[in-house]
Amino acid sequence: RVSDPAAFLHLELAVENGTGGPARPLTWQVEYPGQDPESQKDKLVWEIQVAEREIRALVPLVQELEILNTAPLTGIPRVIPVKLVAVEAGGGVSELADPVGCESADKQVLQVSDSCDMVFVGGRESRGARGARVDFWARRLHAELSFNVWAPLLPLRVQLGDPALEQLRGWRRPGNPDSGPADAEDPPDEPDRRARSCRPQFQRTGVRVLAHFVSHPPDGGRSLSYLPGPEWLLDVTHLVAPRTRVQDPRVA
Repeated sequence: RVSDPAAFLHLELAVENGTGGPARPLTWQVEYPGQDPESQKDKLVWEIQVAEREIRALVPLVQELEILNTAPLTGIPRVIPVKLVAVEAGGGVSELADPVGCESADKQVLQVSDSCDMVFVGGRESRGARGARVDFWARRLHAELSFNVWAPLLPLRVQLGDPALEQLRGWRRPGNPDSGPADAEDPPDEPDRRARSCRPQFQRTGVRVLAHFVSHPPDGGRSLSYLPGPEWLLDVTHLVAPRTRVQDPRVA
């Protein structure tokens, strides 16, 4: 039967003022009576954290944990600021002054800045995900945030109010295709000539660009979650309008 471990050593440490970092190494070894002084002895190294305050927890603060990744559509990154605070033993909260490390668990979904003060999607991410994790650490403390990232499902859908456009018979517009505004140096009869010139009038229709926003499961499966549901398409016309072009301007 394995007995409970017994305490065999008690140390009282005194820390002198100095310019060293918060981690102080302590090397020690055990020697037995009658042991050969020349024999090789195993040495152990402890790393002791020294701080003026007893910090119990590292807490990252953000205003939202849901990210709608519109960066692939607009080219503009979506940024979520992060503020890291330390919770002390007495319950006090203060900004963390120690160096902080951070890492995104899946950079194909979500990224974190080198200074650990923001998470973002920049447009190069390949997919969304539920529970996308970002880890933070300082000293021996660790914390994490989980985000739901929704990414557009490509290709987008283009919806036309009327897919068949025809010339309106009997309707004509003043001016010809290459006519421009009247100029002060035009001949006196030029305005009359322009008024007599007409060009065909064609139908018009509205264009809407729609998209599903989806996230993948954390285990990498193929089952997608849709925002807000699989039967919903979100109107992203206002996001892609500046970069939307007609493939053949001679047609429309």
